[in-house]
Amino acid sequence: MKKFLLALMLVGAVSAVAATKSAPKSQYPDGTYRGLYISKQDTEVEVQFDLKDDVITKITYRALHYKGHDWLKEDEYVAKNEGYMKLLERITNKKIQDVMPTMYNSEEIEKGGATVREMKVRSALQYGLNLGPFRLPKKEAK
Repeated sequence: MKKFLLALMLVGAVSAVAATKSAPKSQYPDGTYRGLYISKQDTEVEVQFDLKDDVITKITYRALHYKGHDWLKEDEYVAKNEGYMKLLERITNKKIQDVMPTMYNSEEIEKGGATVREMKVRSALQYGLNLGPFRLPKKEAK
């Protein structure tokens, strides 16, 4: 009987360890995040992104400004913002931990002075992660 109980405890312990190893935990809670990059009291970049299991499932710009110009609304600047839109496409459906180290001055983004750069978008993402989700996912009805 003692051997049976010992074997049962051993199987239970191995099962518990296997269960914790089979489902790696996410580093960040699932939900919707908002982050921003501010310079000289002006919000240059604001992003909103959804994370599920640390994967960016959706991301949009809420603001994209530089020197008083709106890169999302002013025609002259909208014509130049293709690189910023491609950046969001590039990081969507990827793990946040994989994309953050790669976001420094991409060739996709127009060069020219100290304009809105990829590293500012990265900074806004990091800020959002530091704050945590502002909205948790909706519970599914059962």
